[in-house]
Amino acid sequence: MFVLPAPSEPSAFWSDVKATENFVLQQSVSTGGAFLKSVLATIQNVLETKPPPYRIVYRHDPSAIAYILLAVGETTGEIESDWKWLSENIMPVVAELDEPAERANFVVTKIRFLVSAEEGGQDVSADRKMRAATTTFRQTFNVGRSENLVTYYSCALNGSFMMHQGWLYLSENYFCFYSYMFGSEKKIMLQLRDIKDLHRARSMGGARDDAIEVVARDGTQYAFSNLFHRDETFEMLEQLTTNTMKR
Repeated sequence: MFVLPAPSEPSAFWSDVKATENFVLQQSVSTGGAFLKSVLATIQNVLETKPPPYRIVYRHDPSAIAYILLAVGETTGEIESDWKWLSENIMPVVAELDEPAERANFVVTKIRFLVSAEEGGQDVSADRKMRAATTTFRQTFNVGRSENLVTYYSCALNGSFMMHQGWLYLSENYFCFYSYMFGSEKKIMLQLRDIKDLHRARSMGGARDDAIEVVARDGTQYAFSNLFHRDETFEMLEQLTTNTMKR
């Protein structure tokens, strides 16, 4: 899937699968020692949504320290299709251009036009993170493309002995949470219709007004804190739950 071109950097999160002088197809790190994988997964979980497993970037030359992100993919077939399109439609033209700035401008203009056309001419710059979060949501919880992510928030699940920092995903039909902290994975997936009760709460012994509590129909209780937009989160969840009950 081509995305709106955006600055990117070489990273330990990615390894090269194939490359030309200016284009690189990369795969998210999934090999190496268990400790390295655990550390990388933890950093990804805390700082950003989990990236798709494949991406294509543009670089001025093989020694470049800055990239331009062009495409992401959930499967080998999807990213290979994008690579094939680039090799047939973009790479030959780039090879004929002499100036690095001219090459970069050509690539960015073509991909931006392609993405804008696919989005019906809408401005998708503000939507890039949402698209990445939607990919992460579907990939993590194995839901189909018909399940639309409504919004997502950074938060922490309060456990018996520790807090699990992660991401809360609210879709049309599901309430989901995912965290991966140094080898400890926490995953919650509830259908909205299975939520019995929810209310605002306080954390840190009542010192912080940043929490919500959710009670499932089976009696399981979940407490989430570190919600920087607690009231917005609560109202959105309340609205989605109410809409589900009305169907």
